[in-house]
Amino acid sequence: MSRIILKFSGEALKDKETLVAKDKLAIILKTIKLLQAGKHNVALVIGGGNFFRGRSHEDMEKATRDTIGMLGTVMNALYVKDYLESNNVKSVISTPFNFPNLIENYKNDELKSLYNNGNIIIFGGGVGLSGYSTDSGTILARDILDANLIIKMTNVDGVYSDDPIINKNAKKFDYLSYKDVLEQEYQVMDLYAIEKCAETKTKILVMNIANYEKINEYFNGKIIGTEIGE
Repeated sequence: MSRIILKFSGEALKDKETLVAKDKLAIILKTIKLLQAGKHNVALVIGGGNFFRGRSHEDMEKATRDTIGMLGTVMNALYVKDYLESNNVKSVISTPFNFPNLIENYKNDELKSLYNNGNIIIFGGGVGLSGYSTDSGTILARDILDANLIIKMTNVDGVYSDDPIINKNAKKFDYLSYKDVLEQEYQVMDLYAIEKCAETKTKILVMNIANYEKINEYFNGKIIGTEIGE
């Protein structure tokens, strides 16, 4: 049994018509149910890029941009929780911000107990500070829950030597070491997050969200994306 953090970008939730699409929420639900069927514990970290991308608003103060982005992740957490609960999947939200009467605050040991008992923990708001990415929020979630695997759901089927859309000869990697990623600066997670994963020996799986139905094949030794480890 693995203790998993699933990381989705905010963009993974939207389609051409809406910022949070029900068919995308359904993929998150199906992915969770597949993992739970495999007896794995699951938590989620979701970005906020479907609502707001700071890099598109360089005219704003960075702290303001970061704050809006963090609040976008909290909104996504609320969307996902509502959808999961409506489908009988127990979940709670953890955020570094205080929203009295809206979102319950949990202590770390309470979150870990809920996680151990099969509840889905949805982390929103990152670490609550300007200058930190959702990758840092993922590491915080890992530390709180003592997770041993981060699964990053993306729109490509793994890590490549170059952008496969631009360079048709880009090589897909089945496996990379933490050292490989740090030295070559492959765009997996920010370097701080990779360093923390290396310190704690937390594996990372990068896979295409479109292949979610194959997710449990990874635990049977099959290659379904790119694994990053020692």
